[in-house]
Amino acid sequence: MRSMPQSVYRYIFRYSKARQMVVIVMTLGLLPLAPIPLELQRRMLDDAVAGKDVDLLIWLGSLYIATLLLASGLKLLMRIQRELISAKIVHTLRRSVFYCIYTIIPPSRIKASAAGEDVVDEGAVVSMLSSEVEKLGGFAGSAISGPLLQIGTLVSILGYMFYIEPLVAAIALALYSPQFVIVPIFQARMNRLAKRKALKVRRLGNFIVDQAEEELLQQEPPALFTELTDAILKIRTKFLMTKNVMKTLNNLLIAMGPFGVIAYGGYLAINDQIEVGVILAFVSGLERLGGPIRDLIGSYSSITDARMRYGILLASFPSHMDADDPVPMPNMMGGETI
Repeated sequence: MRSMPQSVYRYIFRYSKARQMVVIVMTLGLLPLAPIPLELQRRMLDDAVAGKDVDLLIWLGSLYIATLLLASGLKLLMRIQRELISAKIVHTLRRSVFYCIYTIIPPSRIKASAAGEDVVDEGAVVSMLSSEVEKLGGFAGSAISGPLLQIGTLVSILGYMFYIEPLVAAIALALYSPQFVIVPIFQARMNRLAKRKALKVRRLGNFIVDQAEEELLQQEPPALFTELTDAILKIRTKFLMTKNVMKTLNNLLIAMGPFGVIAYGGYLAINDQIEVGVILAFVSGLERLGGPIRDLIGSYSSITDARMRYGILLASFPSHMDADDPVPMPNMMGGETI
């Protein structure tokens, strides 16, 4: 036996180390490709179009398409690896939950069970084995590669923009930076609400499991059932309100970026201080930044949520011991068990 990792990242890495390394390598391969389309767009306008060079336009256009195809292929392979990681972690988490709750159990609980006492919260176990491990598994696939790709993309594109025109890039960065203050504030409230909701759902599951079927058939919903479902609805409503207010603020700030670049960049272009191709490259770059910023905010939310959910799981285990050698994984692509 060995101890359950206290960190969700340590658990994920314990059971998916090889695949995580493959995804990380793919992610690092994607990062240099992020600013290349921006530079190609700029050169197509400023060099090929302005110089009326058709051959150069075709050559740059071919490079642009080749870059997009290469990036799309890498992203497809990376998504497949992420999904396989998620599937494996869900499978392994279910084994760990069963092992911690049923296989390794203190002798005092065994005696209590023999005496007829209920020592396992079956409703909580059902919740853990279904929705809770599914959500943790969904996070596992992109736990490392997701933030790495998003941060790397932001750094590479911002680096390119600062290299071309530092002042315009600084304006764009200043318009985006408030998000990194807003998100942690809203996310902390969302995590508290998510934790309360998870515990209420467990209580609801346990209530259903504990009730005799004949006591529920052809009866009005019991008071406790109504109380729990009402509480879950209120918590969910608060969660959705908080989430949507945060999303609206973030989208507003992201939309302000192109406005700042076009306004100031247009002023410089009118005064012949920069070329129009630079403005186009910057606007395109900001559009490419919007996606990684949204994804990075989503990753931050997923990380804090996964830590909270994993903590709830650990707190529910009478023993924090896991199997030394987990049950062999079936071949996820079909075929015999490996």
